Amino acid sequence: SYGGDFTPPDLGFELWYCRHGKTTGNTEPRVYQGYVDEPSNALNDVGLGQAEDAAHKLEALGLDPDLVVLSPLSRAAETGRAFLRRRPDLAETLWDSTAEMRFGDWDNVMVKDMPRDSICHLFYLSQNAVVKASAPYVDPATGREIPGENFVEVCDRMRAVLDDLSAAVAALPPPKNGARHVALLYGHSMAGAALGILTGNGKQVDGEAFLGFDGKYIMPNATPVRL
Repeated sequence: SYGGDFTPPDLGFELWYCRHGKTTGNTEPRVYQGYVDEPSNALNDVGLGQAEDAAHKLEALGLDPDLVVLSPLSRAAETGRAFLRRRPDLAETLWDSTAEMRFGDWDNVMVKDMPRDSICHLFYLSQNAVVKASAPYVDPATGREIPGENFVEVCDRMRAVLDDLSAAVAALPPPKNGARHVALLYGHSMAGAALGILTGNGKQVDGEAFLGFDGKYIMPNATPVRL
């Protein structure tokens, strides 16, 4: 929960976030889907349609971002490109730091298939922020090993992203008419949850406040959110 002295930061710019569209990997039954980019993690037909819907929503809102940052994972990058194709004046920027939480060897495994006594179930059932896999995910295409991280570490990583965004925005020409710069990020549920927490956007569910993701609130697919 937030500490009693917590105050949301003044970023100095307007921040929008959009989670990727639906993939086969995040269709029930639930699958751990983090820092993975296998075919099952690509946008499916529904997700491709959602990406276009999200782009339409941003156009309808009249959002005119000064900076568009995409996670390099294809499901998020392709969701963002649906908007960028409509705005050829905007540059595409990929930041690896904005990628999804790394679930280690839980990645691309169905939760129901994990041993009943595995610590992984605390993550989905209790949102124990320090739970993480003990073994890495091994990319089947490259053999690269990617260690797991816990949600506290994701929050720390996304705090650095906010610093990087601030620096990138500060390097831009001054906005017109005294308005604030607008930054738009395309990413993932856990990374988005961390940003939601850091910017003071705890969610109310059934009259109670929950921070980010704890099984009661998951950022919806392909829905622009103003943080």
